Amino acid sequence: MSDIYTSFSNYNEINIENRKKSTEDEVISWSENAKEYLKYRQEWKKAAEENYTPEIPLHVDIELSDACNLRCSFCAHGMGTVKNVGFMDEEKAKELITEVSELGVKSIKFNWRGEVSINNFLPQAIKYAKDKNILEVQINTNGLPKEKDLLIKCAQNGLDRIIFSVDGFSESTYEEVRKGGHYKQLIENIKDLIKWKLDNDKVKPFVRIQMVRTNVNKHEVNDFLKFWQPKVDDVRISDVMDRGQGNKFSVGDQETVGRRRCPQPFQRLVIGRDGRVSPCCADWNQEVIIGDTAQESLLDIWNGKNMQDMRDIQNKNEHYKVSICDTCYVKESYIWQTIKK
Repeated sequence: MSDIYTSFSNYNEINIENRKKSTEDEVISWSENAKEYLKYRQEWKKAAEENYTPEIPLHVDIELSDACNLRCSFCAHGMGTVKNVGFMDEEKAKELITEVSELGVKSIKFNWRGEVSINNFLPQAIKYAKDKNILEVQINTNGLPKEKDLLIKCAQNGLDRIIFSVDGFSESTYEEVRKGGHYKQLIENIKDLIKWKLDNDKVKPFVRIQMVRTNVNKHEVNDFLKFWQPKVDDVRISDVMDRGQGNKFSVGDQETVGRRRCPQPFQRLVIGRDGRVSPCCADWNQEVIIGDTAQESLLDIWNGKNMQDMRDIQNKNEHYKVSICDTCYVKESYIWQTIKK
């Protein structure tokens, strides 16, 4: 079953063996839906590693918020380049969830460029998606919602996976990286969710804790892993990528030596707060709009010429033809090597 783990080319990933096991454990956690979930993850891997395009998207990102309550040092919000933020219209979100469900898509994440937990509609969106029989509903979060118990409400409403970004092991390091964050409150919120799972004998939501490794927090990686590994379902350490800040936060022990076919246009659609669709999560400024949900169906966008052109560019390794591909920060799009010292 470890065959379903999708690696990042030859990127030297920290904690890899535990992460492979976590993918197996997650399949088991689906109980009576394990076969359906396993099939979905196998198709996800196939789309990543072979010249294969599914008939429908395997996953859809629906951006409930492009606003954020933090100003992280390596994020566009922290650099002040994100303008005119807000929340997706609730009826629009429901319409999209319904369309995703009717299309037969297996997975939704209610994120893209912002912090979803500052939108109090989130628990309702999760319940609506589960009521529409979406197999996997997930979120990324900084773990600091406006409403303290919002994440518990999300769990109660059927959230399947939650990914917490915790970019440090000490309070001082975390708050240096995640400007405006409150480390003690974050840890309390995570522990409350873990306690809720234990108290209610729940295996869901599957909890991942992740750190973006930088030259600011690299000295805390081992302590981070030692602390979190026994407490949650998955722990991921991922190197910082350039989102406009340059290489000033880079650890510098791995480097890119070439490009490879990016899997995202073969796996997912990314719907912005305004309903316009991008081909991948790297299109932060919505430079490459492949469709508009106000005018086209998701299936037509998925099979449309704009998306096919993006796939052709990836298959031919012609990243230079599209600005967001040429300057992409997504790890899957690169060939890596470890720098020998």
